[in-house]
Amino acid sequence: MSMATRTKRGIIHLIMTAYMIIIVFPLLWMLISGFKSNSEIFGSPWSFPSSLNPKNYIYAWQTYIQRATLNSLFFTILGTVLTVLIAGMAAYAVIRFRLKSSYIIFLFILSGMMLAPQCSLIPIYKMLGITHLYNTRIGLLLPYVAYRIPFSFFMMWSFMVTLPIEVEEAATIDGCSVFGTFFRVVMPMCKPAIATTAVMCARFIWNDFAFALVFTEGKALQTVPLSIFSMRSTSQTDWGVLLGGLTLAALPMVIMYIVLQKYFVSGANSGAVKG
Repeated sequence: MSMATRTKRGIIHLIMTAYMIIIVFPLLWMLISGFKSNSEIFGSPWSFPSSLNPKNYIYAWQTYIQRATLNSLFFTILGTVLTVLIAGMAAYAVIRFRLKSSYIIFLFILSGMMLAPQCSLIPIYKMLGITHLYNTRIGLLLPYVAYRIPFSFFMMWSFMVTLPIEVEEAATIDGCSVFGTFFRVVMPMCKPAIATTAVMCARFIWNDFAFALVFTEGKALQTVPLSIFSMRSTSQTDWGVLLGGLTLAALPMVIMYIVLQKYFVSGANSGAVKG
């Protein structure tokens, strides 16, 4: 290896190390500050806590996070599954079914990416009120799925378009139906796209605040972001409890990314067709 190559690699490693520190440091600070009291947070924000007492985490979990976690898990898991399934089926149909209107359908679905969710809060609110779906699980789930389909469709389409059709033809010869080919052949080859789509969709739903605030009321359907918001007070806020709650709220997405990160490398279907 030449000196120039070693120098370039060293510079790249330094840049990536600095970038990693910039990303990880706020998370570590939030985790450590969750063990502090208000006086420690404001008096010595950069020091370690005097004791690793998890009372802030326990209080945040028992009082706020616990009752909202089930709601967030319900919307996140079901919304992600429905989004990936619908987007995958739509992408497969546009690619493999040679319809005259395929290009129009493709553009129609992608046009949903042009509309920001915040712009449709009032129309959706009125529609949910007319259909009596306001403050219901399905009334909050439908906007989540609808707004994640365009981007998820594009992700699935961009991966499926590179898949070799010979594998699907072999499955058809073996007696697989269209749905059988899709679920048994196409979807397993799309693991990288599915993982990326699932993480992006789950992150959007789990962290959503606007939809949950506008389309629900009361504590029955309260999600984690709303419970975190309720920790704040106009007169006094326990910042240790708030930071502990934020740390607990971030854990599911961090764990999900760690579990699915190995599928982020594209080309999982490499070598599926030989000869």
